[in-house]
Amino acid sequence: MAAVLYLDHAATTPLRPEVEQAIQAAGREGFANPSSQHAAGRRARQILEDARERILGTLGCRSAGPDKHRLVFTSGASEANRMAVLGAGRPPAGGVGVSARDHTSLRAAADTLAMRAGWRLTELPLENDGTLAAATIAAWLDHTPDDPIRLLCTTLVCGQTGTIQTELPASQVTPGTTGCLVHADATQAVAFTAVDVPQLGVATLTLAPHKFGGPRGIGALVVRGDLELEPLHPGPQETGMRGGTEPVALAAGFATALELAVTERADTARRLAGLREHFEARVLALTDRRGIDCAVIGVLSARSPHLSTIAFQGRDRQAIAMAADLAGLCLATGTACASGSSEPAPVLAAMGLPETIARGAIRFSFGRETTKDNIDRAVEILDGVLSQSPVG
Repeated sequence: MAAVLYLDHAATTPLRPEVEQAIQAAGREGFANPSSQHAAGRRARQILEDARERILGTLGCRSAGPDKHRLVFTSGASEANRMAVLGAGRPPAGGVGVSARDHTSLRAAADTLAMRAGWRLTELPLENDGTLAAATIAAWLDHTPDDPIRLLCTTLVCGQTGTIQTELPASQVTPGTTGCLVHADATQAVAFTAVDVPQLGVATLTLAPHKFGGPRGIGALVVRGDLELEPLHPGPQETGMRGGTEPVALAAGFATALELAVTERADTARRLAGLREHFEARVLALTDRRGIDCAVIGVLSARSPHLSTIAFQGRDRQAIAMAADLAGLCLATGTACASGSSEPAPVLAAMGLPETIARGAIRFSFGRETTKDNIDRAVEILDGVLSQSPVG
């Protein structure tokens, strides 16, 4: 694996050494069940709650008062998205809105919620840049004024295009009032763009540390304190929101990874933006030389610096990805959860892109380990792959 060139950091990232050390230390010290009442259990509980507070503090969450934020540890972002959507589906019912820029787990949860009595699903149309316009959101909220509550699902950074969603409505959570609960998936966002939960005004927010050098197998849902959610898997742990013994060591690694990512965010974003600009310029130059129509998706929009989706018109993205893999370059044809699909990512179709472009779209994503030498080598491999890639 040492020779493999990895440009799929949007799918997952290598575990940082500092995080690995934090996990090992917490595993040694907090090995006991954190629900146990003895000294070893109390120590595990202390480590777990310390990690929880560190994560909330890093996100600027309120730590005191009746509406202080809570954090529920989950198995990952997919479970957190589902917990947020189905947990918010308490009566009274109303409309739930999603868009094609949302992750599969979020859209699937909204589909399930819409099967409940009184809930109606709306897929909100995207702008040509792949974002939701404030006017679109406002029109949807005003369309059925008699609905007592609505839920808007949104994604801060699209995992397929990298475009940043900057416009969100204010979130109102008082039960029984007309308002909009806003759930935000920040999985791709938190390591590269500022995420201040109170400033965003969202009711719930999803995180997964494996996107920024943290462990797999753990995620989290941030919940505003005055919002009551219905548990998916009730149990005595996580204040009744999720049954099962908590992974103390993974929680400690999560907190460490988030603190490092936020501390380094500005420098990392600046460096990766430069690498992406260099990469895209070189790819456009080589495709121009080879007479291949090529487009950078979302190039005129605000994008997270770690992600570049490039469409090679008339080429088959799966064939390109497989040939690149054989040549030692790891890249993606979409989000990891749907990368094996023969259909283009829904967001590309929702942007109005021609099918010949959408079917040739490849996602390249960079991380803290990516160097300029990596970029140059990737372009060399891609040049060879495109020279042999059939036009279809």
